[in-house]
Amino acid sequence: MYGFTNRFSGSALRHRIGMMNRQRSNRSAWARYVIWAMLLGVMVLACRHRADDGEFVLNRTGSTLFPTNESRRLTAELDKQGAPWFRQSALFDKDRHTIVNGKRVVITTFINYPDILCTRNDRLALKLRDGQRVTVFINGQQATLPEKALAAIRFEEVADILVYQKWDDAPGAETYPESHRLFISTTHRKPVTDFVRSQWSNYLKAAAVSDHPLGKASTFSMNKLLEATFFSNKLAFVKRTKDDHLTLHDSYKTDIELFINGLPAKEKDIEGVHIREVDRLYANERSFEDWADGPERKSRFVLYIQTAPKRAKRDSSYYVFSPFYSGDF
Repeated sequence: MYGFTNRFSGSALRHRIGMMNRQRSNRSAWARYVIWAMLLGVMVLACRHRADDGEFVLNRTGSTLFPTNESRRLTAELDKQGAPWFRQSALFDKDRHTIVNGKRVVITTFINYPDILCTRNDRLALKLRDGQRVTVFINGQQATLPEKALAAIRFEEVADILVYQKWDDAPGAETYPESHRLFISTTHRKPVTDFVRSQWSNYLKAAAVSDHPLGKASTFSMNKLLEATFFSNKLAFVKRTKDDHLTLHDSYKTDIELFINGLPAKEKDIEGVHIREVDRLYANERSFEDWADGPERKSRFVLYIQTAPKRAKRDSSYYVFSPFYSGDF
């Protein structure tokens, strides 16, 4: 039979038959197993999360904490319950972190500050608005006299603060009389003062003296300013004199920057502005981050006035009538 009709005479097939008859080497097989075992070990270490005593890591949803103290155990129950409670703000003793490839990785989050808490003389205190009620838990125990219990805690003694707020429209919300739940855990050692804790400390101090510690900006046209001065709305920072000129409210005089038409001004300059000359008035209370104590501290308030001097002339067609102005247009 001719060679070109016989596929068994090919060199490729002879090579394969030779490989099949060759004695197998156990050394190469063991090497492959060792390499696979090492790769699996590295993958396990990379995916392993560790929770040390007093610390926590995120679960799969990224919202619930592994409980490590009584306050966190109670809040973990609220997280499982869900509606009508949601976490409004939280401060923890240690950083939020996880372990990736054997290294500690900090997970940065946006800081949410509580709207019901402040510090007076460096001690915790409640600051509730109309209709707000709060149940306070300290180290897992409900406080029968919340204000007195909080007044005994210095901010330096606080490990965790967790504030939960109730959704009023959520199913089952009517079964809870309070609008907030406050959980505080204390510690005998002084927590490390990092950036987050420093910001919380400054915020709580500012919340004791300001209704808008995160800042508040207001804009007034001439008619809106007439209305604000008529109703003594202090958000405008100014009030109207008997001769219809402007003057600062006493509570703003000591910590304010003044500008008229973009130029720095003084209090006497403000008193020379007639209310009919105002085109726009911008009143801004800066965020506590700007006026907290520090080397780069700014004034707490800033007032900009843009004038239109021609408005002082009598021209009734130039104005929109306002019932809050008693002068002659």
